[in-house]
Amino acid sequence: MDIELFKTFIEVTRTRHFGRAADHLFLTPAAVSARIRQLEQSLGVRLLHRIRGNIQMTEEGERLLPHAQQLVTAWQEARQAVALGQQQPSAIALGAAPAIWRLALSGPLAALSADQPTLRLRAEAHQSQELIERLNAQQLDIVILDELPRSAELTGTKLCPWPLQLATGEPSLGREQALARGYLAVDWGAAFDQFQARKLGEQDARLFTNNLDVALTLVREQRLCAYLPAALIEAEAAVYPVLDAPVFQRTLYACYGRAGKDLSVKQGLAALLAKALT
Repeated sequence: MDIELFKTFIEVTRTRHFGRAADHLFLTPAAVSARIRQLEQSLGVRLLHRIRGNIQMTEEGERLLPHAQQLVTAWQEARQAVALGQQQPSAIALGAAPAIWRLALSGPLAALSADQPTLRLRAEAHQSQELIERLNAQQLDIVILDELPRSAELTGTKLCPWPLQLATGEPSLGREQALARGYLAVDWGAAFDQFQARKLGEQDARLFTNNLDVALTLVREQRLCAYLPAALIEAEAAVYPVLDAPVFQRTLYACYGRAGKDLSVKQGLAALLAKALT
């Protein structure tokens, strides 16, 4: 049994696209397609309807998916147990969105690893919804989010502030000047939508996006204004805060399930992350 075939199948069902799955797995689309064919041949069933631009699972694929996820998780835990030995702690799988890794976690995580030589971590980058799905499936142990999910099965630890500021590609603009050049609506969730309506009123947004890199490019090159993480504005050239605009206060949390690996281990790591981020 080749566990990589199941990993590939899971990624294709998540992205519904061979090309995007290939990017995430660091493979070519042809290699992804070949792995899916190999898995189908070994099982003797068709797992996917190959509809251009929108891959769909067959009934057999739907039945296989939860078993594939369990197999991959079990294999990862088995490898960790064998590699680390019974006297060593299991590796902790930590996930966050790419922007949070880049702006908040990469430095503290490196420092934490240096300070805690026995600590073993696996770092993954995914978008928020997938992070929560992987956490619920116990494929990740801790995820870093800017909003805690409402779930009795999950808990969390506050890490640090994560404010959003109105940003523009021109220096020294006031709020009205910045908005007059065009407003880019970035998807920061329902709470931000309420803040936006209350503080800015109805804005005739020219564009909408849920991609931070797209937002950054449009702010810098097209001189639109948009709400971006304050840490990003500070780190990037040719992006400036609109100082008289209201700030949306958010917080980063370490979120983890009450089940799975020892809760005290996850709480301890969350406390170390909080210390490293302050």
